[in-house]
Amino acid sequence: MTDFMQKQIEASERLYNMMMADHKQRFEKIAEVYALSESLQKKINERDEEIRKLKLKLLTYESLERM
Repeated sequence: MTDFMQKQIEASERLYNMMMADHKQRFEKIAEVYALSESLQKKINERDEEIRKLKLKLLTYESLERM
């Protein structure tokens, strides 16, 4: 019976180590995706700000033309 219990403990330890390695991999991938997402969101916000500025300039020029 002791041999059976030892095998079960070893199997549980292997399973635990596999689950920890899987968790670590997933967490690293999630962190990479988050960093990429954050970078893209920053670029989108910068682009939106530039568009807003250009629209304001265009509106100013169109207003001056009408005068």
